[in-house]
Amino acid sequence: MSAIHDSAAPESGAPPVPGPARWRPLRKTGFGAGLARLVLLTLAGLVLAGIVHIVAVLMIPVLSERDATSAYLGLGVGGKAELVSGPGAATGLPAPLEADNSAVMAVCGYDLTSGPMRVVARAGALPLGLTLHRRGGGVIYAITDRAAIRGVVEFLVMTEAQLDERVARDEEGQTSRELRIVSDTAQGLIVARVLAPLPSDRGDAEALATGVACGLAD
Repeated sequence: MSAIHDSAAPESGAPPVPGPARWRPLRKTGFGAGLARLVLLTLAGLVLAGIVHIVAVLMIPVLSERDATSAYLGLGVGGKAELVSGPGAATGLPAPLEADNSAVMAVCGYDLTSGPMRVVARAGALPLGLTLHRRGGGVIYAITDRAAIRGVVEFLVMTEAQLDERVARDEEGQTSRELRIVSDTAQGLIVARVLAPLPSDRGDAEALATGVACGLAD
């Protein structure tokens, strides 16, 4: 009786029995190399973005001292808006980021620690717009000369506490008609923009922009 071995030859006519599978290392194709490179570049980009974000956060206190509000806060102390664009603009100030050659810009800074501020602008032949900006960035309110009453746009800027005091002083049963805008920061800017489509309009536009009055309310 003969011994049976695993390696015994198959019977005649039977299909060959496959041997154990052998794994061979895959060759690195061009697609695989490109995918690996893409993954590495993506990871490097994420790391770089994280570093930039951390640096930006650390620089916030420095940048806040150099923002537009800090630079323009002293404008308008004489009771009138001052130019920040064009040849007649105040010197030593950074140019506005949104400067437009076809428009004139004038600014009043406000500090509500001394009380509410009253803003008065007169409508003219050229389009006029007023925007209220909080310190640190962001628009609080915007209005145009289309809202003028008898040719005048007028409103008060105040804090929430100052508004409460103003409302308490109003006569009982009567609603004040004055427009009151609440600023969530004590300091900010009032920006006047006047459109000057033609070079010949620039003089009138500057007069209209610098004619915006800004001072302590009664």
